[in-house]
Amino acid sequence: MPELPEVTTIVFGLNKKVKGLTIKDVWTDLPTGRQTGLRKQDIRSLKNPEYYKQFKKEVIGKKILKSERVGKNVLTHLSGNKTLLFHMKMTGHLLYGKWKQEKENNKLIWKPIKEGTPLSDPYNKFLHIIFYLSNGYELAFSDVRKFGKVVLLDKGKEFESKDLKHLGPDPMKENFSFTDFKKALMKKKDGAIKQILMTQEIISGIGNIYSDEILWQSGINPKERLKNISEQDFKNIFKATRNILDRSIKMGGDSMSDFRNIEGERGKYQNCHLVYRQTGKVCKKKGCKGVILRTKVGGRSAHFCETHQALKK
Repeated sequence: MPELPEVTTIVFGLNKKVKGLTIKDVWTDLPTGRQTGLRKQDIRSLKNPEYYKQFKKEVIGKKILKSERVGKNVLTHLSGNKTLLFHMKMTGHLLYGKWKQEKENNKLIWKPIKEGTPLSDPYNKFLHIIFYLSNGYELAFSDVRKFGKVVLLDKGKEFESKDLKHLGPDPMKENFSFTDFKKALMKKKDGAIKQILMTQEIISGIGNIYSDEILWQSGINPKERLKNISEQDFKNIFKATRNILDRSIKMGGDSMSDFRNIEGERGKYQNCHLVYRQTGKVCKKKGCKGVILRTKVGGRSAHFCETHQALKK
């Protein structure tokens, strides 16, 4: 799932490529053709034909003003006091380009008009929503598993929506201090540190990849209970959080899996993993002779060094 650096990368791309353009039309293949039988969570989604009909009516003709990140969500503000919310879920990402439909094996598929570019990457071919823009280009949502979310909100009321109202503070905000960080985490002092770092109601934007990397750099076991963590260790975690997220943003995010930026290009942070998916390798921390192990924390995988991230006694 795209995390804070990947979503930030998407926002940078949107503000560079589509800001100031007008939405001329919308296409999607998500509606089932009937409202009956939809899951409860799909009633307010483009999978619902009635919702899609109203969505299309309200976004066509609107100008794209700017985009911003909130947690793992992209908010794209439109004229007419409307805001598009994109959540990438497991495999979604936004792409900017031009596409055509071709028949392949008796099935219509989307292909970039200009082949041989990053948009031709196999991970960029699963287009399920397309916004046609006033400059002749398109903004497309590619999503292998079709779990991604696109909804329309009223401007100024975004944080009243169930999509955002639960989110905890953003660790990359300039005014987010160490005191704020520790206070947020200690709401769950009996919890395991990795699980708490990934809880969006506590701290927003961090997921599996960066929680592993943050804790490896801090020397903290992912199963360590917050109540056992010292003040200095909290400071180390806070510093590592800011440094690692900032570094990944500068590298265009992590593309070990599906993520691509809006031009279809891979990020580079996956080349810097020190612990995530490094199971069985010798720890890269200077002077450490430990081996990277994999375990489960709260149902999610966690990677850690058996030596310098040992549980406290």
